[in-house]
Amino acid sequence: MPARTPPAIRPLQKRPSIGADIAARLQGMINDGTFKPGDRLPGQRELAQQFGTSLAGVREAISVLTAAGLVDARPGRGTVVSSVGGAAPTFDGWLGAVGDEQEFEELMQARRILEAFSISQATALATPAQVARLREAVGAMGAQMHNPDAYAEADMHFHLLLAEVAGNRVVTRLMRAIQRPMMEQLRRSIAHLKAGGQLEENLATHGRIVDGIERRDLEAAQRGFDDMLAISLAFGARGQG
Repeated sequence: MPARTPPAIRPLQKRPSIGADIAARLQGMINDGTFKPGDRLPGQRELAQQFGTSLAGVREAISVLTAAGLVDARPGRGTVVSSVGGAAPTFDGWLGAVGDEQEFEELMQARRILEAFSISQATALATPAQVARLREAVGAMGAQMHNPDAYAEADMHFHLLLAEVAGNRVVTRLMRAIQRPMMEQLRRSIAHLKAGGQLEENLATHGRIVDGIERRDLEAAQRGFDDMLAISLAFGARGQG
C-alpha cells in the first residue's frame, strides 16, 4: 500500500501583537496631525480604556513608539510626541518579555555593554547641566519610593537619560529598543527590592553613578552600576536595577 502523502499545511500569517497594533494606530494619529509634535498623549490608563485593551498592551505600544523615536515618555511628564516619521514603527516579538533564562542572560550582557559605554562617555563629556538632569532623575526615583511601578518607570528614565548624555544616538536607540524587555524584568526586581527593604540601597547606587560622572571618576561610576546590578539580581528573581 503506497505511503499516504501528508496534507499540505500553510504557514500561519504572522499577526502583530496588541501593543504593535496600538502603536500603529497611534502613529497614524501622529502622522495625520491628530497629535502634533509637543502634544501630550492621553495617559496610559485612559488609552487602555479607549482602545478597550489591557494596560500592558498600551505600555508595549509606548515602548515601540519610543524605540522608533516618535514619542518621549518620562515619569511625571507623560508621553510627548517628539517627531513625525513616515515609516511605521517596526515591532519584533522579541521586544516583549524575554522567553527563557538564556535570553535573559543575553539581554543583561547587551545592557552591560551599552551602559558601560554610556557611563564611560558621560564621565568624560557630561556638562554640569547634564549632571543636574541626572540628579533630577535620581530625585524623581526617590519621590516614588512608595510606588514600585512608578519607581520602575523613573528608573528606566534615568538609564535612557544616561544614554542620551553619552551623546551617541545609535546607543540611545539601542537602549530604547530593549526598553520593553528591560521594563518587564525591572518591575519584578523593584517589587522584590521593596519587599526585601533594599530599595533605598538601589536608589543610593544610582546616586553613586552620578557622583562618579560628576567627579570624572569612571571607576567609581562603573562600580555604582555594578553594585546596582548585584543588589537587584540578588533580591529580584531574574530582576535588574
